[in-house]
Amino acid sequence: MKIGIVKHLNARPLTLYFERTSGYLPVYENPSVLIELLKRGELDCALVSSIECERNRESLDFTKIVGVCARDVVRSVLFFRHESEPGLPKVVYTDKGSRSSVALLQCLLFREFGKLVEVIPTPASEISEMMKEGKGSHLLFGDHALLQTPVPGYQVVDLAEWWNQSTGLYFCFAFWAFPKGKVWDDRLFLTALEYGLKELDSIIKEEKRLPIAVTDRYLKQELHYIPEQKNLDGFDLFIKTAKELKLV
Repeated sequence: MKIGIVKHLNARPLTLYFERTSGYLPVYENPSVLIELLKRGELDCALVSSIECERNRESLDFTKIVGVCARDVVRSVLFFRHESEPGLPKVVYTDKGSRSSVALLQCLLFREFGKLVEVIPTPASEISEMMKEGKGSHLLFGDHALLQTPVPGYQVVDLAEWWNQSTGLYFCFAFWAFPKGKVWDDRLFLTALEYGLKELDSIIKEEKRLPIAVTDRYLKQELHYIPEQKNLDGFDLFIKTAKELKLV
């Protein structure tokens, strides 16, 4: 069975089981690519941006038994607001990897300013170069956000923390989705997570791009993988807001 695996560190506890268990063929990509492969019938299941689960309800089912979740600070979904744009930016250049993060930023800016910001999907490497040159406001996701070094002239805003401060709720960034009519037992995803959590220390040690203490805090404290009620309520409010803004 072909399983869509997100390439970022935040997904490893959910996906490692499928990478190491016979009978599953991992396909590694960003969530925005995985959803397109899933819609074309090229995957049996994939970890995708939570908003895509709602956008594609007619053709896909999904489970909320596990997911990539945050309560407040998460450090891997960051809005880099140029100091010359203290209000609503004219445009935000957004990492192409996660559509939930893009929609979340649009919802948050709308809640603050009452207008929908224009976004331009942009490769993360180009965003880093633009920030070095002091051009524009930007959104980075996942490993790209974690690895981005501070750039003078930018205010860095953690979207999960902003969402929590704005709503009092938590957030769900990704869920497992699969074609309608294909039955997936929730127990499989729980088994996979249980395996990933048992291997968490090895996942942390294998990550060489970040200090161990940073990776440890990120995977053990800042993220969690069993949605709590405040995550689910936050997801419902997110989808309600996105629908009002015609993002879904």
